[in-house]
Formats: sequence, structure tokens, C-alpha cells
Amino acid sequence: MLVFLESFWEVIMEGLIFLRNYAFYPKDGETFSLMRIASLFIAFSISGAIALFLSKGAVIKHFGPSASKWKAYLVASVSGTILAVCSCSVLPMFASIRKKGAGLGPAIAFLFSGPAINVLAITLTFTDLGVDIGIIRIVSAVVLALVLGLIMAFLYSKGEVRDSKAEIFQDETPSTFKPWQKMMFFITLVLILVFSVYRPWPTLILIAFLSVQMILFMSLEDIKEWGGEIWDLAKKILPLFVLGIFFAGVLQSVLSEEFLSTYVGANSISANLIASVAGALMYFATLTEIPIIVSLLETGMHRGPAVALLLAGPTLSLPNMIVVGKVLGFKKTLTYVSLVALFAAATGYLTGLWIL
Repeated sequence: MLVFLESFWEVIMEGLIFLRNYAFYPKDGETFSLMRIASLFIAFSISGAIALFLSKGAVIKHFGPSASKWKAYLVASVSGTILAVCSCSVLPMFASIRKKGAGLGPAIAFLFSGPAINVLAITLTFTDLGVDIGIIRIVSAVVLALVLGLIMAFLYSKGEVRDSKAEIFQDETPSTFKPWQKMMFFITLVLILVFSVYRPWPTLILIAFLSVQMILFMSLEDIKEWGGEIWDLAKKILPLFVLGIFFAGVLQSVLSEEFLSTYVGANSISANLIASVAGALMYFATLTEIPIIVSLLETGMHRGPAVALLLAGPTLSLPNMIVVGKVLGFKKTLTYVSLVALFAAATGYLTGLWIL
């Protein structure tokens, strides 16, 4: 019993140490850094600004029965950049638009894209996993969303009946910001994220420029609403994110290098399939996939299977499959899940051939 308690305590401590190092020591050789926390705060600010400037109705209106089909697919494939959602929180919107008449193809593209490329997750992917994997995640997620939607539409859309009177697809949210103001605001925030704390002078200049924009373009009510959006995102996501980092540390201490090298330590087809299927069955709250993959890479996982896990994990989970099954039925859900796992594994394998 004493041995068990000692082992249990060691695992808990490994999780806490990983959490501390992840937050404050993101690079080898550094004694202390707020880089990751600063980047996370800026990412929340960008997501809050997106919620302020762009309503969900501005996205969903493109999925209606009378909307242009090509526009519906394009908007659906990039919808994740606007909606900070995970594989479960995207489900109510997916169920609503599907029930009210959205085409199967765009609805599937939306279902995949929503959790795959939200701004928060992409930001940490670039920060923690590197520019190469960050670019691969964005490009492959958009392409796979389109491909999955088109394949599902080709297989199952014949004879589909759609509601042509659905009011859910109408966007009646008034906008008080001009398009060029929104564009300038977002560009400034992204540049602040790029320079961050490692280049303080450009960052300070950009913060001053952002402050001028806030004074000129935003009312006090807009600023309060922006802060409210940031706080709403933070209180929903940060607790799960911290738990995810802790779990990653525990996982790193439990999984041996020999275990990982045996199953996912090389860029084989089987290793990528194992990673994608494991990701499909696990549940990743928004952002938690990043620290888990960081810990697995440090323990011996190959970057190819890591990409497969990165693509399949956030978009699928057992709770996700159950709800999707109720909306689409068993056959369509099985097809969708299988396609996601296969395409994620294929993308991971190709990535492993390109990136050592």
C-alpha cells in the first residue's frame, strides 16, 4: 500500500512539475519566461474580438437552403477560425443547422472545421509545436473539411429534403464597425501575437497603435463587451486547459519511451492509424491537445503520428460520435468517423515523410 501511495504521489508531482514548466519555462535553457502566458492572453483577446465583431449568425447564414453552394463550403471550411469550439461544443450548432436545412456537405465541413482550426488552438500550435506543424494543421484542416464535406454529400445527399423557410440562417446582428476598421484591428492583434514579449519595442508600438484604435473606433460599451467575451472564453477554457496540461505531465511519466517507440515512434502507416484512432476515441477540450502532444513528442512520439493525433483528436471523441449519430444516423456517422481517421492518418504519414 505504501509503495502504491509513493508511486501515486510521484505521478501527481510529475504532472504539477510539467504544468509549472509548460507555463513558465517554455524553452530549454531559460530560467523564467511569460512567453506562453502572454501568447495565450493575446490569443484570447483575438478570439474575444472575433466574437465581438463577427456574430455566429454571420457564419451560419451561409449554410441556408438558398445560400450559394460554393460559398457554403468555403465558409464552413474556415469556420473554425471564428468559433472557438471543441468537438463537443460545436455539436449544438451542427445539430441546429442540420435540422433547419443546411446541406449535408457544408454541415460536415462545419462539424470538422469548428474544433480543428480555432484561433486559440492554432496560436498554441505555432508557439509550442513549431511553424511547420502549425502551417500543416491550418492547411490540412481546411482541405480535409472541404474533402470530407464533398465526399459525404456525394455519398448521401441524393434525394435530401431541406427546409427552405428556416429563420436560423438569417443574420440580423447590426454591426457598428466598418470593414477596414475590423481588418486593421485584427492585423494589429495578430502582429502583437507575432512579436510578443521577445521583441518588446515593436510590441509596445503596436499596443500604442491598438490603444489609438480603441479610442477612435470603440465606445466604452464595446470595450466592456470585448472584455466580457475574453472573460467568458477564459473561464470556460482555462480550467480544462490547466487540467489538460497536468494530465499531459501524468501521461509523460506513465508512458515509457519504449512503449511509444514501439507503437508511434516511427512514421509508419500503422503508427499513424494508431494515433488517429486513439485521437478519435479520446476527448480533447479546446487547447488541451497541445500540451498532451508536446509531452508525447518529448517522450518519443514521431512527428508524423503527432500530426495524425492533432487532426483527429480535437474533431472527434466518443461523446461527439454519439451526438452526431443521433443527428445523422449510424451509417453516415460511421462513414464520417472512418474518413476522418483515415485522412488524419494519411496526412500524418505524409507529414512524417516531409518533416523529420
